[in-house]
Amino acid sequence: MSNSETKRPDGQFRLPTIKTEADLDALTHLSDEEKAYGKQVLKKIPTSDGWQIMGNDPELQALWHIMERTYTALLEGDFQGKPFGPMHLMAAKTAKKAGSDYVFGLFAVLTVRQIEAFKQPSDYSAKIGMLDNPDSGLWNEEERLILKFAEATLENKMTDELFEQARAAWGEKRLLRNVSWITFVDMWGKMSNVLGMTYSDEMYPPDVKMPPEAINAIIPFMAKTRAQVREFVGQMDDFPAGP
Repeated sequence: MSNSETKRPDGQFRLPTIKTEADLDALTHLSDEEKAYGKQVLKKIPTSDGWQIMGNDPELQALWHIMERTYTALLEGDFQGKPFGPMHLMAAKTAKKAGSDYVFGLFAVLTVRQIEAFKQPSDYSAKIGMLDNPDSGLWNEEERLILKFAEATLENKMTDELFEQARAAWGEKRLLRNVSWITFVDMWGKMSNVLGMTYSDEMYPPDVKMPPEAINAIIPFMAKTRAQVREFVGQMDDFPAGP
């Protein structure tokens, strides 16, 4: 088979996006039980191509969404839609580092939209071009630490000095949670690359923004997942004792 016969049309992903119950019903690799579960999950996830393409495996889709909600809850009051807040900055840096056209494209556009929604100076958007330059004068000390910490995490080049600086700034729990958020976004980047996902203008309509009041309503909603996960863990069987 020639390369021309295997080349996908521009913008076409390697798996379909599952946007409706009819899309689920059309999948031949899922059982009826899996499709029924997928229809439940479809109501729980955001409406984006990234989440919808995961509908090809509803159980994995649900797991990833539980993870994202829980990370947001554990990072207590932060949210990836807060422009240049810790979650947003770690995610943007990680998506760029992962070489993900889709995820980094989303975060680049999200940044511009959210700067407007938060009524920040428009020239803040220049920061998105400085993600690989933590010593730029555009960053404050906290942002500089976040960028250096994310880079060291993703490159497996963490030093004792940087680790101790992060521990002093964040404490042990927040440090571990930041590492986990970075690796979660990196996982998204790798998945989107494997699935051949690229960003296009249609994915983020111009009128889509999340002002502070909308984010302040979402954070408590996400926080519920923390209690739900703790309750679930309490219902799990204890791990079998070793020999």
